[in-house]
Amino acid sequence: MNTSRALVSHLTSITDEDFRADHLKLCFLWYDEVVIETIGNYDEKRFIDGLLQTERPQRALSHALSDVIRPLDKQLQEHITGDWRSQAQRGYPRWGDNHENYTYPEPENAEQYAHNHLLGLIAQEHGVNQFDDGYDVEQAEGRARVAVDAVTLWEGVNAELPCMFQANQDEKSAMTAAKQFVSGSSIQDAPFSLFEVAIPSLQDVTWSEVVQFRKNGSLKSLRDKIAQSVASAGADLEAAKSLFDRSEQEAIDAMLENGRPRVRRVAIESILANLPGMAVNPFSLFFGIRDTAAAHKRNQENGWLYLLRDIKKVAGEKK
Repeated sequence: MNTSRALVSHLTSITDEDFRADHLKLCFLWYDEVVIETIGNYDEKRFIDGLLQTERPQRALSHALSDVIRPLDKQLQEHITGDWRSQAQRGYPRWGDNHENYTYPEPENAEQYAHNHLLGLIAQEHGVNQFDDGYDVEQAEGRARVAVDAVTLWEGVNAELPCMFQANQDEKSAMTAAKQFVSGSSIQDAPFSLFEVAIPSLQDVTWSEVVQFRKNGSLKSLRDKIAQSVASAGADLEAAKSLFDRSEQEAIDAMLENGRPRVRRVAIESILANLPGMAVNPFSLFFGIRDTAAAHKRNQENGWLYLLRDIKKVAGEKK
């Protein structure tokens, strides 16, 4: 069985509060492992404790989270980072009569192309065509470099340890630009994207509740149902969402239909189950076994729907 993994950059895991409060919980439910890029003296316990804050029971929840959310293997991370830094051009380009230009004039690889793309987006964000202040240039270059480095790290890790990159906005822009430069490289995880759309915000849902959702035996069937919708839609997210919504409604309709009272059958079975003069009523025994088996089958078939509704209900109550 293949292990599904997500990679989170150091910057996103440390500085993006919204990511930790919401998106990381979705990753925890969807992936078998969530690996965190580590820089410097990464303290795994401190990171997990920061997620839980005052939630109790602290130790049990900490173990549950650390079973899934793990630091990226130090040796692998150093190998990937070292390989890239030994090959890539470090430092920033400077060209023009007064060295006023700070983009790569002719990008030679995906990293340089993505770097230029991000600098352009950052300039637009600040409402300018070109930064003219040295400090502003340095800030923009640093921000672009961090995002591009994260994507480059993911590419190296993914080659040895298959994983999907869970990126912040800058990193997503860098990934898109890198993909444009090198056509044919797939970076999208369509089933997870549909999961993200189907599940409401988990920002106010506690980690304790999220852990219980993960322990639910129907989580796999929910993932499978979402993956089936994506496969049937040819990875078209809008079409996949329509198919999944239809599956949800059809399952609800079937549950309502199956739950409709059958007055005549109930009356006959009631009479048979209560026939007098029998030490052991075979009809009562048969009906009990049959109803138990039917309930178990319904739970197996619709467990994904019950779990989905439970998640939506808890998330809705927190708003």
